Amino acid sequence: MKVQKNKVLVKINGQEYPIVGAEPKEYLLRVGSFVDDSMEAIAKSNRKLSTSMIAVLTCINISDQYLKMERELEGLEQELGKPKEKIDELQKYIEKLHEELEHKDNAYTSLEKRIEEVESQQQEDERVKELNEQLSQKEHDLEKAQILINDLQNKLFDNQIKLVQVQKELQEYKRKK
Repeated sequence: MKVQKNKVLVKINGQEYPIVGAEPKEYLLRVGSFVDDSMEAIAKSNRKLSTSMIAVLTCINISDQYLKMERELEGLEQELGKPKEKIDELQKYIEKLHEELEHKDNAYTSLEKRIEEVESQQQEDERVKELNEQLSQKEHDLEKAQILINDLQNKLFDNQIKLVQVQKELQEYKRKK
């Protein structure tokens, strides 16, 4: 692809010069005007300078301005780089915090599950405790019943002995009569 060239005629220090470039015509006119203004300022400050001396001094002044702006641009780029570095550091820190948050979320979820397990175990333990208490009560009731049965058996046995004695007495009484 061929780049379109623009051509303009500019007047610098009273002479016309053709300027050709890929930039827009307005820009090329501004460049010519800048050089003309710079040469005019130097020529006005010292009327004894030749055209070539004015041109050299203009080149020196423009080069000085260019180099100062270049240095300023480098300084600005460095200053711009500092916030970018800070942003990069902060992004890394944010990523680290996200990782820590995810780790803590996982730990929290794990703890919630463990709490549920413990609560479930506690409920089971309480149920077992209730059942043990019920069993203990039943065993206690069973012991009471066993004691009562033993007492009743002893009374039955005593009554049977008395019955046998009464029967013997009755038989003896019958024999006597």
